Amino acid sequence: MTHRQGADLIDRLVDAWNAHDADGVAACYAPDAVSRDITLTEALHGRTAIRNAADAYLGAFPDLRLRATRVACDGDLICEEWRASGTHLGDLVGLAATGYPATMAGCNIIRLDANGEIASETTYTDAAGLYRQLHALPQLAEAAG
Repeated sequence: MTHRQGADLIDRLVDAWNAHDADGVAACYAPDAVSRDITLTEALHGRTAIRNAADAYLGAFPDLRLRATRVACDGDLICEEWRASGTHLGDLVGLAATGYPATMAGCNIIRLDANGEIASETTYTDAAGLYRQLHALPQLAEAAG
């Protein structure tokens, strides 16, 4: 895969997020893709799970905006740095809407399949920073205690 092809895939993925199109997000993934987020205990398996997760995030942040800040490609691997922003107006993995705006930085390490679709990804984010902006760290500490 060329750098341009990898960058085009990331453009399609970012465009789908910004269009709030969970089906479009899922279409960037292989049918049997695996998506891991280091802040969650379970990986997502398959397009349906990935679509449902995208829909949940879009529900939590209905004004979500995503921007790829850097994309590096090497064969079937892509490293994508990104920034997302939005207002927390819906449930976020059990955290009720806070009404606070937030910005989060992250990085995805992506492996593509032979069709140029995302076969696997691992997402690294500043979850503590997100929850701090949402004024939710005391709630999380209490729940863990």
